[in-house]
Amino acid sequence: MTVEPLGDRAYIARQLSAPAWFIADTWRKARLPGVREIVAAYESVAVMVDPGVFDVASLVEPPTEGWPVRPVIEVPVRYDGADLQEVASRLGWTVDEVIGAHTTPVYACYAIGFCPGFPYLGYVEGELATLGRRQEPRIRVPAGSVAIAGRQTGIYPLERPGGWWLLGTTDFRVVDLAEGFFAFSPGDRIKFCAI
Repeated sequence: MTVEPLGDRAYIARQLSAPAWFIADTWRKARLPGVREIVAAYESVAVMVDPGVFDVASLVEPPTEGWPVRPVIEVPVRYDGADLQEVASRLGWTVDEVIGAHTTPVYACYAIGFCPGFPYLGYVEGELATLGRRQEPRIRVPAGSVAIAGRQTGIYPLERPGGWWLLGTTDFRVVDLAEGFFAFSPGDRIKFCAI
């Protein structure tokens, strides 16, 4: 593991030998003095600190094995997305083949970002992962939209602009800002189920 300054009030840990979510969880549980916030991403962990209190030597990498496997969270999806037919056409597939490819994997939640509660899930497999982002983003993507872009999939928890391919919709509650509720965190495992 390498740890480098990220400005004067943060550090970033890279070249991790355990999942970023596990390292972030371990450091949170340790309640390291001077740490204000810890954020896991796909392959790194950012640590925001009070520089007058924090000692960078406290960022010790935890064991590289034995992290817990979380239960699978099933998310029901109506495959009625605005881009579903176009995705099938671009791949030369049927709509059912697109749905099958999207519902087969158990996805890992690698990060939360872009808007409150948005789960970055991976990895989309095979040809489905070749699409990248749409050439023209939408100004408005409804909350509950299930989408893909490259090797990632996710659920828009709130109405936002977006450039991902919309495959379907879900009523699964992803976030409730008033209650401080977030359904997912890095390290969770998610499976989409067609309804």
